[in-house]
Amino acid sequence: MEQQVLGLLRVTQNVDKGTRLQAEDQLKTLYDDPKFPDALINIATLPTLSITERLVALVVLKLFLVQGWSSSLDEFGGRILVDDGTKHRIKQRLLALVFEDNVDSKIINQTAVIIANIAKSDYPAQWPNLLDVLFELAITGNDVRTEASLVVLAMLLQDGFDAFQFLRQAADMIKSFRELAGNPNSKLLVRAHVISVFRLSLESIETLKLVDEDECQSLVAQIREIWTPLFVEVLNAPMPTVPTDAQEREQHDETAVQWRGIIAVKTQAIMTLAKIQSIDPDVLSTQELFTACWKALQAHGAPYFACFVDGKKEEHLVTQYELAFSLDLLVVEELDFLITLLDAPAVKARMEIMSKAAKEGNENEVTKWISDLMGVLVTFSIITSEQQELWDIDFNVFLSEETLADANNTARNVCASFIHRICSWLPEQSLNSILGYMRLIWEDPESSWRYKESALYVLQQVVLEYEGENRAVPDSNILDSCVQYVATALTSDQYFLRARGHTAMAAIMTAWVAKNDADAPTVLQYAQKSLTAMSEDNSDIVKVSCIRTMSSYLNAIPTSDAANLQASIVSAISVFVFEQDLSDMDDILDLVDTVLQTLRDLIMASPTTCLDHDGLGLIIDLAKHGASRDASTHTLVEEAFESAATGMAQTGPLAYERLCSRVLPPLLGVLECVPTTKDELEDKSAPLEMALNLIKILAAMAVDKLPAGFIEITMPPIFNLVFQHVDDFFLYQVATLALKEMVHNDHITVFNWVDPVTHKDGLAMLLSVTAHLLDPNVDDVAAAEVGDLAVEIVEKAGAERLGESMHGLLHALAARLDTAEHISLIQSLVMVFARLSLMNALEVINFLKQITVGPANNNGLAVVAAKWLENCAHFAGFDAIRQSVTALVTIYGLHDPHFTTIPLRGDLIVDPATSSRIKTRSMSKAQPDRYTSISAELKLVKVLVNELVVPLAGPVPAGNRRFSTGSDTSWSTESDASPDLSPIKADDETQTYLVEFFAAVGADAHFQQLFAQLTEEEKTCLREAVQSHQLALAQQQFLGQ
Repeated sequence: MEQQVLGLLRVTQNVDKGTRLQAEDQLKTLYDDPKFPDALINIATLPTLSITERLVALVVLKLFLVQGWSSSLDEFGGRILVDDGTKHRIKQRLLALVFEDNVDSKIINQTAVIIANIAKSDYPAQWPNLLDVLFELAITGNDVRTEASLVVLAMLLQDGFDAFQFLRQAADMIKSFRELAGNPNSKLLVRAHVISVFRLSLESIETLKLVDEDECQSLVAQIREIWTPLFVEVLNAPMPTVPTDAQEREQHDETAVQWRGIIAVKTQAIMTLAKIQSIDPDVLSTQELFTACWKALQAHGAPYFACFVDGKKEEHLVTQYELAFSLDLLVVEELDFLITLLDAPAVKARMEIMSKAAKEGNENEVTKWISDLMGVLVTFSIITSEQQELWDIDFNVFLSEETLADANNTARNVCASFIHRICSWLPEQSLNSILGYMRLIWEDPESSWRYKESALYVLQQVVLEYEGENRAVPDSNILDSCVQYVATALTSDQYFLRARGHTAMAAIMTAWVAKNDADAPTVLQYAQKSLTAMSEDNSDIVKVSCIRTMSSYLNAIPTSDAANLQASIVSAISVFVFEQDLSDMDDILDLVDTVLQTLRDLIMASPTTCLDHDGLGLIIDLAKHGASRDASTHTLVEEAFESAATGMAQTGPLAYERLCSRVLPPLLGVLECVPTTKDELEDKSAPLEMALNLIKILAAMAVDKLPAGFIEITMPPIFNLVFQHVDDFFLYQVATLALKEMVHNDHITVFNWVDPVTHKDGLAMLLSVTAHLLDPNVDDVAAAEVGDLAVEIVEKAGAERLGESMHGLLHALAARLDTAEHISLIQSLVMVFARLSLMNALEVINFLKQITVGPANNNGLAVVAAKWLENCAHFAGFDAIRQSVTALVTIYGLHDPHFTTIPLRGDLIVDPATSSRIKTRSMSKAQPDRYTSISAELKLVKVLVNELVVPLAGPVPAGNRRFSTGSDTSWSTESDASPDLSPIKADDETQTYLVEFFAAVGADAHFQQLFAQLTEEEKTCLREAVQSHQLALAQQQFLGQ
């Protein structure tokens, strides 16, 4: 059988999809053959086959076993495919495969995945000795077997055991891992691997904390007792000799092996201590650990410099088991751990004592420690040889590091966080210490540019902390010293130092110097220096640094100066940007982010002059190339246009018309390129979404009405896009919102416009759009904004103009609501009925009672009530929640008898026997949640009660709403009987509405019957809310007297 199975496995790797699927189906036909799993294991164990073929056999074995091993597994297919005898044999063979001599690590990993899946079902009842076998082999075997055991244990901890399976063996596992980690006969890298896997057990303990906190604390105390001494010993262990490059190239060189091993053990020890600290901050002796870690970090300065600054050793090195063994990663973990310990009570108390001593003038101890710290941070903030090489090749990597967007947590980035934390406690001492350190560097003729750049980097972080906390500007002597040191960097021959000079100077100018209006010319002077460097410096590193500084300067200089610089800044940026290759935005995303942020800040600094330069045009050009494809760049583009549109709209209709005439042509040019294939959609969806979004902004910001010609040129391409069936739900959403804004701001022009192709008027075209979006074949998310458009059409057109179309539209809305599953679409559709109910609830309810929807001819009112009441708890947005609540109160006041006959889902039925257990997916499938059945009227009251927040801040002081519970109106204000649909100012207003409603109906006999059916928690919540409100109201009335 092995040959048949092997042949099919090989075919599953065929490049042709149809051929692959056919082979997979043929493999599934063999599931009932009892020899099938053994055949797969035979193939996996055959050393003459390729690793790929053996791995494919294991993957297929896993798929087979999870479907046919046990009904308790999430992927169970419905039939047990393996008998008990075969199960026992498979377990033994899998363990044997893991511990074979010279087995490839990939085979071990995949086999471990299978063992973990079996353990989910069988441990401990059907596989009681699994952990005993693994730990025995790990402790008594050689390093190879120990590593294999650790791989399986890691997979069990990650994906095999649930919290209760883990808890049964947790105490023994903690001891066994400790025994393994302290084994002097094992290699250091193996011991590091042990600590790494042990840390996974801490993840399980952290999960256990949610279920049994006492047991969790007991386990953590056990860990502290038997593990902490080992970790302290590891932290205090001296570093071995740094191996030469030649020694590192030798795989078994003793010096290199010892170096890698001690770094790996130290790194895993630090990471594990950090995990323990996160689970229980009070369990460790933090002052002792802080001292040990601080001394270790100091000792690593010299070898770090030798390895990565003077030398060119590779950074970020890890083993096949993801164990870090390069010094840079150890330094990062040590810095991170020290930052974490700063919040520990013992360390924090020590810091506060130092801070108090500094304030009282006793600064000797403080000054020494801060000075030592600054020296350490400058050392680890130095640009390494590898970083310099990478940044020279691609300035985007440099920008990523500068903006802290780099996924790699580098020593330099962590040092910045450390500086901010220490400076928050000891600001003056931090500033004085770094200036003192800089004095030594600048006075030493042998100091390299790297030390100067690093010192300026540290100074910049101190300045940013001062600015972020709004600290007082330092005295003039300190300020002058900072400026002088930084100014020397601006004229350096070294481009990295020049770049740092510009960014540090921008920080000083905007955080400190700009605070004094008399120094505005100085700030402008350095802004112009950066502007000049943007155009004239021969280094791209300097240019992109100066582009970044412009955002700071534009926010600091007077508006008139910002307006005068705008054209020059845009020109310099344009030249630099179009020197780059824009064909692949992924390669220059960091530059694009920087440019867009600067252009956004430039426009916001003086929005009314946005047409005096081509900043908006540059933004559109970048967006056309796909610059707005991620959330951050999308937001920057949006904010820039909102600022420009707001500023020009405030200037007047003519200015706004000029803005639209400038930006609409390029935006419409983007909309002409509607994608027709999946590949085209991938390339063009971001520009299309951007263009639609900007048109939406322009439509929303218009004053009184849209500029002449706006509707005529924007609606045809938008309609074309909507009806093209583009497979991109975001495009549908933004297009819908753009149309909605046009209707909202200028419905007369929109409705009267005639489409040149179909000769239908705008209203008819909009109704066609809503009908298209309400088609069940359109994805829920794509149609998520159709409700907003529909309600605008109904409110602006009115029942008279819509005629029979209005009933057709509402019928279609109810029908689509019946099939809607995504909460965004449900909310959008429900809110149409909510807003209409605020105008005339009785008419809406009567209409819904008369219609049926869907193949089952469900009653329209039952459909809308069910979707509304069972989903409104998940609605987003204060305004939507307020309107929903207000409409429900209005509907309750009708006391329509149909609401007592519509059955809805009530409270969860809790089984006391299983209520304390974590419910897995397989358990949920086997035993789905059950709920009581209650009337829609009771559900409505429950929904309103659950919207309450207790206690309330107090009643609304003026314009209190009074509620009418009759059948003709909703609540109203004294001054205006019509509902207020404007956005709410605070959620307290909705709360007050609710409490006043409940206070008004509380004595009503019918409400008392409903109140009796509430849960005790709901009754208590309602009582406390009403009592709190009445007490606050009485106090207010008393004070008013």
